[in-house]
Amino acid sequence: MQTQKRKVLAVASTSYHLMVFLFIKDAFLKDAQVDLVLTDKSAYLYELYQSGRTDRYFHHTFFADAKKIRNPYKSAPVNLWESFVYNPTVKAMLTEKDYPAFTTYDDLYFASPGVPDEIVKELIKTCIRKNKKLSLHRFEDGFASYTKPPVSSVSTVMGRRLYQTIWGYDIHRQEQELYLFEPSLAEKNVADSAATGFTLKQIPKTPERIALVTEQIRDILQFQSRRFPQEYLFLGQGTANGMQNSNTYQSLVYEIASHVGTEHFLVKPHPRGQYDAFDDTISVYSDTCPFELAVADGTMEDKTLLSYYSTACVSGKLLFNSRCRIIFLYPLAGDSFNEKCDYEDYFHTLCSLYDNIYIAHTKEELWKLLS
Repeated sequence: MQTQKRKVLAVASTSYHLMVFLFIKDAFLKDAQVDLVLTDKSAYLYELYQSGRTDRYFHHTFFADAKKIRNPYKSAPVNLWESFVYNPTVKAMLTEKDYPAFTTYDDLYFASPGVPDEIVKELIKTCIRKNKKLSLHRFEDGFASYTKPPVSSVSTVMGRRLYQTIWGYDIHRQEQELYLFEPSLAEKNVADSAATGFTLKQIPKTPERIALVTEQIRDILQFQSRRFPQEYLFLGQGTANGMQNSNTYQSLVYEIASHVGTEHFLVKPHPRGQYDAFDDTISVYSDTCPFELAVADGTMEDKTLLSYYSTACVSGKLLFNSRCRIIFLYPLAGDSFNEKCDYEDYFHTLCSLYDNIYIAHTKEELWKLLS
């Protein structure tokens, strides 16, 4: 008698999510029937959905449009109705032609440090209603997954009690795994399974799997990264929490450019960076290809990446064992930011796990690393 395949649903809101899940899929889900949800969190994912290029790798691909969620901040009675009776939101946010393919799933995989976003919350409600034994699995979303502890997908005590009482569904039993490439990098507040209820599981990377996923992501996203001759690339810092002294932030960048020669230096502005606009002596890196994919394409292998503490430059190490050099500058940030970078354990462990990652504690150390 043939065993029925497990039915799996995975959510990807960025190219990084998709790359990480392809590693998980190859390592743990070779015998499963896997469907994929792409979301409107990244604009290019709608074009990918329309292209059908994921069809070779997934049983079915959906597209979820968060704009179709009328009110993500729902009242308790509405949440109760949608969780236990009928949830019209999932049907609204998925395309009409795709919704009939939305089946009963055994497992739901998604990337979410902290609380799941509104799309994932809606999917969870409907998937649990369809299958009272649904298992939920988190996977890494970059730096935040190592520093921000995961929170239960059913975040209220009352919600958890209702699921337990009405359906015998224990969220703590059904949601216990967080997949990371390097669990040893996790801060104590993430690694403490007794406090979070999550066990850290390593995503295995073999040379063969890295080569396979690189080939798959190239075929799916059909990217071609921009090649450039400059040896040094500064990655701008997101300033969502505010910049305290932009002069301090920019002056170090100007000093580095002068030290290595402006003709050898580029700046990649951060999408949310407020102070990554420099004068015309410094060239700007721009590419339609997402940065992680440029790393996957080998564009950065002979480059030195510099950043205060942006971890976009680390993704190539975590996913593809890139050989690029990385220099973190956060000890030299001074009064640049309103927030203090207090993840010393993460960065020092990172340096011990991978070659060519450095922390410049003084300018003397920095000039030596750049010599």
